Amino acid sequence: MSGARVLHLVNGEYFGGSARVLMNYLTSDRRRSDVAVGVMFEGELRDRIAAAGIRNELIGMRSRADIGAARQVIHMARHFGADVIHTHQVRNTLLGRLAGMRLSVPVVTHVHSPASRESTQRLRNLTTSAVDRLLARRSARFIAVSASLAADLVRIGVRRDRIRIVPNGVDVPVPMSAQERTSARASLDGSDAEFIVGMVANFRPRKGTEVLIDAVGALVGAHPRLRLVLVGEPFKEQGRDYGAILRTHAARVGLRGKVHFTGFRQDAGRLIAGLDLFVLPSLFGEGMPMVVLEAMAAGIPVVSTPVEGIAEVIRHGENGSLVPSGEVDGLARAIAELESNPALAMRLGAAGRETVIEKYTTDRMVDGIEDVYSEVASGWQRRAR
Repeated sequence: MSGARVLHLVNGEYFGGSARVLMNYLTSDRRRSDVAVGVMFEGELRDRIAAAGIRNELIGMRSRADIGAARQVIHMARHFGADVIHTHQVRNTLLGRLAGMRLSVPVVTHVHSPASRESTQRLRNLTTSAVDRLLARRSARFIAVSASLAADLVRIGVRRDRIRIVPNGVDVPVPMSAQERTSARASLDGSDAEFIVGMVANFRPRKGTEVLIDAVGALVGAHPRLRLVLVGEPFKEQGRDYGAILRTHAARVGLRGKVHFTGFRQDAGRLIAGLDLFVLPSLFGEGMPMVVLEAMAAGIPVVSTPVEGIAEVIRHGENGSLVPSGEVDGLARAIAELESNPALAMRLGAAGRETVIEKYTTDRMVDGIEDVYSEVASGWQRRAR
């Protein structure tokens, strides 16, 4: 490697969008930097990092305010000889900034979603946003995954010259054969005769899953081919079993036998390619969802909402469909239209794939991140001299 030595800090308790961004970067042939990863929690992400042969350590942050864990970050950064500390969520950004101050190492903060709209808990959002705003000057550069997140950073007082927009990127898969597609659909308990609508997410209230359940529930009577598949792990917050809440809701609207909850799946990308339609009905709090890019890359038509960075990727009627967030009737109409018009679905899917090829590949993302490292490291060296 000829680039900088970069220590990444990541939460890792869920394998969501930011984890996919990190793994795509770490495993890319275009990566020039030497890397190590400090993971706050055991889980799927750390397992994948280890399997890829990437050096890593468990930081073991015990709570959102456990600043004592900064000592371990400092030790890891010093032992690794980090030129840059790259943070990925508000929680580990706090530790990274403390370590950066102690070691005089520049910090790059990757903004994957808006801190002020992280959850449905208003007090938590206000606290998170206030801490982030207070310490923002301790990050040498911010990587925003969308223009909307860059604008959010400016609103909290970050200078524009410290912000770089690096859109998320995904690998573009070879189109599935008919046999592979049938196999993927069988993994979803679906047949080729059905119209499978799917959503992949770490399920939490802001993803709008109830809106999708209500929309499909309103359609199944007149559209018997419809089947809904929900792939992913529900968040557990404040003792609530959100998965149980979603299952109860689906039964209440008449989807018993028409909805399949798969739980977390390591082969989510393969399952996406087996869908007829991908839907992400987010209410708020999105940067640039990796699952939307993955569905588009696979040539699957996408229906989503014009929330933050999603509207920068999807152009309604050209490479996907956008429905105002929270609109059950509008979402139901969009799903029904694409089920009844295969030519339209095929056109939108093909256009979505071309959009990813042109603008949102892993290679483009990795090059953008490496450019930020080069800029920060060289600037820090000049400052030191």
